[in-house]
Amino acid sequence: MMRADVKNNGQIETVLGYWNLDNPQIGEQFQEESDRLVFKIKTDSQDFILKGIPCEVPEATIKSNVRAHLFLGNENGMAPKLYPTKTGAYYVRNQNDWFYLMEFIEGRKLEETPEDEYRIGQAARKLHNLRGYDVKSPFRQKKDRFYDWFRKHSFVKEFDAILDTLPDFAALDQCFVHTDIGPHNAILRENGEVVFIDMDDAGIGSRYLDLGWPFIMQFVDFNHDTEEMHYRFDLAQSLLRGYYAEEKISRGEYDLLFQGAVQMHISYMQVYGPYAVDSLWKILLFGMEQKELLWEMIQGKRK
Repeated sequence: MMRADVKNNGQIETVLGYWNLDNPQIGEQFQEESDRLVFKIKTDSQDFILKGIPCEVPEATIKSNVRAHLFLGNENGMAPKLYPTKTGAYYVRNQNDWFYLMEFIEGRKLEETPEDEYRIGQAARKLHNLRGYDVKSPFRQKKDRFYDWFRKHSFVKEFDAILDTLPDFAALDQCFVHTDIGPHNAILRENGEVVFIDMDDAGIGSRYLDLGWPFIMQFVDFNHDTEEMHYRFDLAQSLLRGYYAEEKISRGEYDLLFQGAVQMHISYMQVYGPYAVDSLWKILLFGMEQKELLWEMIQGKRK
C-alpha cells in the first residue's frame, strides 16, 4: 500500500481513538512522498497534527523524540506541544507505525530571507541557552565513521586530510540542540515567536554542529543543471547577527562553527545516493573557500 493511500484504509480513524478528541476530522495530509504519515486533524475545539513514524525506527528513538518535544514544546514553548492519550502515554503503536499527536501551529513557515534568518539566529541562541535537559541527541558527533567512506573516490586523500582537522565535538560545549536548524524546520507563530519542528535528533549535543549546519548545507546555492555556485553571505551574516546580537564572535569560536559546518555537510554526503557524492564534494570545497571572505565581512573589512 502506498503511504499516500493510508487515509482510505481506516487506520487513521483507529489511531485517533487513542485520544480524547472532540469530533475529530481528518484534514490535509502533508509530506505524502515521505515514509512518514502527517495529517492535520480538525476538531470542534482546536486543530492538531498527527504524526506517524515507521516502526523500523527503534522505540528508544521515539522515546527520545517525545522527551525532546515535551521539553522544548510543553515546557518551553519553542516546539509544538504533545498531547497525552487516554492512558497518559505520549505515543502509541498501531500496525506498523508509531504515532503521536501534537499542536498545530498557526503561522507561516520561515523563508530564506535575511529577516527570517535573523529570527532563526535569535531562536537558536535561546534554544542553546535552555537548561534542565539531560538526554543525549541520537545524532552521532564522532567523525571516526567518515574515514570508511569514499575509499574508491579520487578525492579520498583530500577528504581524509579535511577530517584530520576536525575536533572531537563531543568534548566541546554541549547544550540542547535541534541538529537541523533552518527555515524548513521553523514556523513563525502569529505572535512573532519562532517554533522548531521535526525534533527527530534533538537532545544534548554540540552547539557548533547545530549552529554550523547551514553554513555549507544551506548557504551554498548550487545550480544542479550548470553546477554553478554562489554563497548567500547575506543569510549567513543575518543568522550570526541574530545569534550573537551585540556580542562579537571570536576567531576561535568562528573556526569551531565552520568546522561544525564542514562535519555536518560531510555527514549528509551519503544521504542522497552515490550519484550525488561528486556534487556534494564540490559544494563542500566551495563552502570551505568562503570561510575567510565571510570572516572579513563579519569584521567589517569587506562588503
